[in-house]
Amino acid sequence: MRIAWIGSGTSGLGVFLLEGLLKQGLKVDYYCSFEDIPERLQNTDNLTFVTTPRQWEWGKWYSRNSFLAFLSGTVARTKAYNRLCDKLIENHAQQPYDCVFQFSQTELFKLAQNLDKLPPVVIYPCSHAAGELYWHRRESAYALESENFLVHYITRAYYTYRVWVQKRQADKPALIIGPSWRFNQLMAADYNISPERQAVIYHPTKMQDRAAALAVDEASAHRTITNLLFISRISFRKGLEYIVELSHRLDDLAGQIQIDVIGGYTQWSDYRGHLKELNPKTARYRGELPHPEMMATYGSADILLVPSLYEPGPIVVSEALSRGLCVVGSDAVGSGEIVEGDCFRSFPSGDMDAFERQVRQLIADLKTNRRQELRQSAREQAQKHFAPDKIARDMIHLFKKVTLGKK
Repeated sequence: MRIAWIGSGTSGLGVFLLEGLLKQGLKVDYYCSFEDIPERLQNTDNLTFVTTPRQWEWGKWYSRNSFLAFLSGTVARTKAYNRLCDKLIENHAQQPYDCVFQFSQTELFKLAQNLDKLPPVVIYPCSHAAGELYWHRRESAYALESENFLVHYITRAYYTYRVWVQKRQADKPALIIGPSWRFNQLMAADYNISPERQAVIYHPTKMQDRAAALAVDEASAHRTITNLLFISRISFRKGLEYIVELSHRLDDLAGQIQIDVIGGYTQWSDYRGHLKELNPKTARYRGELPHPEMMATYGSADILLVPSLYEPGPIVVSEALSRGLCVVGSDAVGSGEIVEGDCFRSFPSGDMDAFERQVRQLIADLKTNRRQELRQSAREQAQKHFAPDKIARDMIHLFKKVTLGKK
């Protein structure tokens, strides 16, 4: 089977998905412009890169600050995307693809105007603009305590425009794959999508090898302080306000716990101003860490906190589980919907009292002889639901189903 992949994917979770598909024997033409190609993908027999010049650089007048870079980068990416679409259409005419797979975004841009010249188009958006816009509006007052007024409302206009475009194009893909059922329900309600055109593929995560797992479990058994992580963009809809509040509510556990806040701000939303409100006796901000360092951080932690208000399918949940961490997450966290057992403690989104109760109970449970049982359960759930090979097989099954339906 031969597919054309277009859209961001050679960093983060996209790499695991792409590697899984290649391992299953799929032939992939990967269309890219703005991304650095990982060395481990450069000499793969069944992977071909189709590129177009970036025509955008840091250090220019249009990228002299983060917000200008966001706006100009969006325009440049759209133009580059459309150039790649031209190449994809031309290549399909010469040697047909079985399907086109678009990763990370909902808008089809030039593909939408040329569906009659293409095989079935499958999209895998990681969020949708209507969900982003809803929470951007809901959090406006809190956001403006930290964010620039002009940037905030230009971002609002940007999401409003994207909702308009996405609603117009939502009926065009043959299949829309969501990162969770929760996400599919929201997207269907906002864009009037029939369930027959939806499927779910959870984000894949590389599993930890046995030797590393034994080492971190041994270290965790001797820790006197329970380490909690909040790994996220420091921006809207991520529930930062609940982390700040929790740091104060757990003041009685100072010296027994440590909450590490990890992540950078985004070009369109910056909540770092609220970090000064963290209780320094229980929490600290460690900034944005490179991915390898962040993965190493899981090894010295016990609990992941995900109090998000809109979170379709965060990869941090499966990453944490694969490293033996238990998770306390809201019911808005899509990737938690299939996790079984006590290694994932859910609470109603926005319910601060329930969030605190679940955190306190999990801290208490980890201090008992259940610690190793919970860590092992977390890894088993990661292997069962998020292993790259499983995800790749599920994805190929959907590709084949869509291709047969087209014929």
